[in-house]
Amino acid sequence: MSTTLLYALIMAIAQIVVSLISFFLGYQTDKINSGAWFGIIPAVVSIVILVLGIKAVREEQEGKYLSYGKGVGTGVLISLYAGLIGAIYAYIHFTYVNPNFPDYLIEASRIKWAAAGMQESQMEGAEKGVRMFTKPVIQAVLNPLFSVFFGLIFSLIIAAFLKRNPPEDGKVVA
Repeated sequence: MSTTLLYALIMAIAQIVVSLISFFLGYQTDKINSGAWFGIIPAVVSIVILVLGIKAVREEQEGKYLSYGKGVGTGVLISLYAGLIGAIYAYIHFTYVNPNFPDYLIEASRIKWAAAGMQESQMEGAEKGVRMFTKPVIQAVLNPLFSVFFGLIFSLIIAAFLKRNPPEDGKVVA
């Protein structure tokens, strides 16, 4: 198994575990409004795994060098593979584990919308949009897209710190 795929699998499993913890603690159900801070945890997990994965790829290279582009590419591939695995789980999660997620989200959102002064007709329109974007199939499609988007942003930053260019004289040090 390639290093990139291994770290993608680790990332996907970690994200699934975080999602299940969030569900069992109620942050995807009755505590949905109070659990917004919990959304930071998947980003932190992704960053840590991307750092470890890009470092592992760097250590595999002859001379332990890593160009900026190779670092970014590695991070994006890890994110893509993890996003594809996560898409399968997202479909399962929102179909079988938490099929009532749209109802909880709308209930929590209605409180915020009412506080913001939205009219009932506006809330009904917003509710249709929320219901459309929280369908399991749509979640499964969006998962890899968001994973690659955020993976790219994180990788652009991480690769800048982890890149290691070969010496100017061209000698490879083992």
